[in-house]
Amino acid sequence: MGHFFFYLAVVAACLLWSAAFTAAAARSRPGWVRRMLAAAAVIVPPLALAPWVFLTGRLLAMGLPTNWFAPTLTACLAALVGGAWILLAGLAPRAAAATWPLVGLAGLFVLAKAVAVGTLLFIDNAVAAEGRMLWVEAAQIMATLLPPAPAPDDNAAPLYRRAFAEIAADAALAPENSPAQDPPFTVDTSAPEATAILKRHAATLDLLRRAIDRPGCRFDRDWSRPSFDMLLEESQSMREAARLLVLAARRAAADGDGAGALADIVRIHRLGLQTASEPFLVSCLVGQAIDRLALETLADTLPRLDEADLHLLDEEPVRDLLATSITCQWAFLGDEAVVLATLGDLADGSRRMSTLALLGAWHQSSKSPQAYPLDRLFSLLYRCFILPADIAGYRHMMRRYQDVVGSTLFAKPDPHPAVVKQATAIEKELESRGGFFSLLLAPPLSGAIGAQMRGKTLHDVAGVLVAATRARLAGESLAASPVPAALAALPRDPFTADKPLIAKRSDDGWVVYSVGPDGEDDGGPAARGADAENGSDDVGLRMPVP
Repeated sequence: MGHFFFYLAVVAACLLWSAAFTAAAARSRPGWVRRMLAAAAVIVPPLALAPWVFLTGRLLAMGLPTNWFAPTLTACLAALVGGAWILLAGLAPRAAAATWPLVGLAGLFVLAKAVAVGTLLFIDNAVAAEGRMLWVEAAQIMATLLPPAPAPDDNAAPLYRRAFAEIAADAALAPENSPAQDPPFTVDTSAPEATAILKRHAATLDLLRRAIDRPGCRFDRDWSRPSFDMLLEESQSMREAARLLVLAARRAAADGDGAGALADIVRIHRLGLQTASEPFLVSCLVGQAIDRLALETLADTLPRLDEADLHLLDEEPVRDLLATSITCQWAFLGDEAVVLATLGDLADGSRRMSTLALLGAWHQSSKSPQAYPLDRLFSLLYRCFILPADIAGYRHMMRRYQDVVGSTLFAKPDPHPAVVKQATAIEKELESRGGFFSLLLAPPLSGAIGAQMRGKTLHDVAGVLVAATRARLAGESLAASPVPAALAALPRDPFTADKPLIAKRSDDGWVVYSVGPDGEDDGGPAARGADAENGSDDVGLRMPVP
């Protein structure tokens, strides 16, 4: 309703302008002055609205559903047609325009403009109040996602920081020359370089193991005001720590210490869980990458186990590793809290915007307000006309996203084709009802859900390989198939509607895999050390022959 009164006041101001100048023209003698006043009566109002017609037309051309082009164009046409009619009627023979109260019309014009500006400020204040509620909502969402703060002696964060500092100080662990970097499974753990790293970082590994074994981990952040300014530098450090643990686990397995290797593999998995416990999508994706390292290390370690290690595979830590994959559902909620807090800043006017924001790129200007004289005007118009639709569109989109994410996890998860169909429907709906920020800040749904499904698949694959190893250590022959008799059937492949995972003999051992997102069997994932760009998107693990 506020927008209707705003446009009504704008049209009224335009018509009053035309009436005032028509009255002035009627009082003037025929000549160029009269013609100038008559032209100003008709041309100036639509000319003043023309930039806004152009701007809203650009928003319409960009595909932005909430573009306000129709009402702005209607107001411009009303000003043009109404102004022309007032001029013709006022200057017609025997017309009384010369008797119109010029000062009164001018005063009413000023009053109509004041009403338009006041209505705009009223709308802006309402949006600002909603922005403050968004801050509260974002803080509440984040509070529900965070686990209870651990006691100081139970918090792993201080130990992690010490370990990260030691890793960062070692130039030999830089990505370009470290055997602890990817790909970690092509490195000879008995090589002098690997031995030197493990010896030099024995204390670092001890810190990491003690940290992972602690019951909680929370890094210091202001969780009550989630924002994109939160630094998540620990995520990359977590991955570097995971690679160091992979090197240690593989070395322990090569030395015949199956218990030590499995203990470090479980720790790598827990490290991934702790990384993903921070409710941000980037943390979740890094945690999933660390989790994959744990499962790949497990597949590399299983052939090295002997009969004395059989009981280790039945212990609770290994069972928990196989059963617990990382979900991005809470990360979507955390990212939603961050975006809602950002939209709250925009609604309150706390976050300054440049005119680039109107073209789909936003940032917090580091320059003085005088650097962009139109910023305040564009920011006001964005808050009043676009931001409410942005907020509503983003809320709706996130509800749909979280439903799709949840459907890939629970009792009867949807197969990948159904998930792709749902994701496509959401993306089309977002295009039809989204705004600047709901389009710009939409999370990478397909990528995040694909990563989650790949993680779940790898856990199912690892379960098959553990069952096969358990059967081997119990004396069962697996010459023809890695599927032991104790395993009634292979788990369902989540990337298909109803087909199971594939298990077969490979050149270097056994491979268990899913057909991947394209739904086609490409022969399994790329072999270790092979070119990753081999055209295969199969998801699985390779286990060497014992």
